[in-house]
Parts: sequence; C-alpha cells; structure tokens
Amino acid sequence: MWKKLRPLVRGAYRIFGGLRGFIYDFQRYLRFGGWREDLNDKSLRNYKLAMAYHGLEKSLSFKNRKPNSGWSNAERVYRKLKVANNIMNIGFHDRAGKEVLLQFLNLPANKKTKRADEMINDINKFNFKDDFQNHGSISFNSDDYCKGVLKNPENFFLSRYSLREFQQKNVSPKEIERAIKMAMKTPSVCNRQSWHIYHSSKPEIIKKVLKYQNGNRGFGDQIPELFIIGVDLRAFFVGQEHYQHWIDGGLFSMSLIYTLHSLGIASCALNWSQTPDSDKQLRKVINIDKHHTIIMMLAAGYPNTENKVCSSKRKPIEEIFSQIELK
Repeated sequence: MWKKLRPLVRGAYRIFGGLRGFIYDFQRYLRFGGWREDLNDKSLRNYKLAMAYHGLEKSLSFKNRKPNSGWSNAERVYRKLKVANNIMNIGFHDRAGKEVLLQFLNLPANKKTKRADEMINDINKFNFKDDFQNHGSISFNSDDYCKGVLKNPENFFLSRYSLREFQQKNVSPKEIERAIKMAMKTPSVCNRQSWHIYHSSKPEIIKKVLKYQNGNRGFGDQIPELFIIGVDLRAFFVGQEHYQHWIDGGLFSMSLIYTLHSLGIASCALNWSQTPDSDKQLRKVINIDKHHTIIMMLAAGYPNTENKVCSSKRKPIEEIFSQIELK
C-alpha cells in the first residue's frame, strides 16, 4: 500500500514546496518591487528613467526614423529629470537620461520645434554632473562587429567545463573587476542593468554562505572565490515582468562565467533554487540588500595543471532545435 502512496505523497510535497516558493516570491515583489510610482526614490526613478530613455536610444539608432517618433518617451524622461533636479539626488541613469534627451532634442527635425527649445533651455539649467559618455546612439560598422569574431569559437566555448577543484590562490581584485565590467555588456530589459554582484575570497565567509547551498558538497572548502549574483526587484514594474529578474540575472550569470573563462579563470555554477527558509537564513548571515533577489552563486578560481571534470555530453541538436512554422 505504501509503495503505491509514496509517489503521490512525494508529488504532493513537491507541489506544496513550489507553492510556498511562489508565495514567497510574490510577497517579495509586493514589498520590494518597482510597481510603486515614487519618483523621489532614486533607485525606482532611475530604473523607470532607463526604460524611457532607452526608448529614445532605439529611436535614435534607426537609420530611417519617423520624424515625430520618440516624443512620448522624451516627455517621460523630462518629467523624471525635473524630479531629480528638484530633490538633487542624482543617479547614473539621471545623468545618462539627460545626455540622451539632449541628443534627441538636438536632432535637426526636433530642434526647430517650440517644445524642444523649451526643454533644452530648462535642461541646461539642471545642476547635474556631466556624464560625457556615449549615450544615445553611435556609428558602429561591420569591422567593429568583426572585432569580436573568434578564429576558432569552438576552442573557446567547448573548452569551458565546470571545475570543482581549484588552485589554492586568489584571483586579483583587478581581474575580478575586469570580468564583471565585461559581463556588464549583457543585454537587459530596456537596458535597466538591475544586476548586483556580491563577492568574497574570505574562507570563513565562503564557508558560512555555502552552508545554505546544497550543491557544493565535497569541494566547497576548496573554493577560492565566491560570487552571489542578485537582481534588484525595483527594476521591474508591470505584471508581465514577474519572471524578468530571473531572465536578466540568468543572462548576466552566463556572461560572467564566460568572461571569467576568457581570462583563464575556471568556475562552477551553484544553484540557488532554494526554500524560502534558506533564503531568509542566508540573509541573516550576510548583508544582502532586501530588494535583491538571489539568482545563483558562482564558485571560481584558477585551474590546476591537471584536472578532472565531468564529461557531460550534450543532447543531439535535433532534440533541441526546430524551425518556426505557422499552425
């Protein structure tokens, strides 16, 4: 009798665990998500501003743009910049938004309008620190794209394995920052860049953190560098974005794995599909911003001269690839 009931009990337990996780995620979205319209909150305003000025960037990037396109986003950016200027609490996206808006307003077709003249005069009075970065749009030819072409891409992608034993020496802070900066070229929804990376090379901290992660058994005490990839819930506003933080965080995580690989630094992805209790307990041990959802952890370090790795073969491409067809 028990043998027949066991699969049902196990299935019910899994469903209950999933339900607890869904409720926990929903509660966190209610408490920390970006659905509020408080433009006095610098982080909230900057994420909303990034969404608006990225719309202008897209408009600026079209070769054959419609002359009247982009004005609704221009007004959104302008309103948010006025709030930032009034409270003098300026963030990165505030400064970037100002540069993009000015580039948009100074287009020949826009500059001659009365509204553009009003906005330019007003914006030039804003007491922002000039950003002087290439926001908006830039020229980028085929030769520029080809700088990223690898002579043998298979050598790069197929030489990456998850490593679980590392040299017992630390990666320099300079190399870690270099990998993170390259990974920040990862695309994100409306260029909101909501990632946050926590890092430690201290054995006592790594040990405490990995106590709550159940995939490091047998090698956790040999990890020289540990990353925790998080995403800021304040960057997501509308209901259909309820999974977007996982998507953006996953994209960034894979980019970081590959930028580390490009620098000769091995890594192993550590799953954080954990229970609400484990998530809460970890937050009691280390400082994780309450607005940040933990996406995953990443162990990293230099490979030994000789290593053993899992030879996990990939499925045939026929099983994962299909052409799109109409029904």
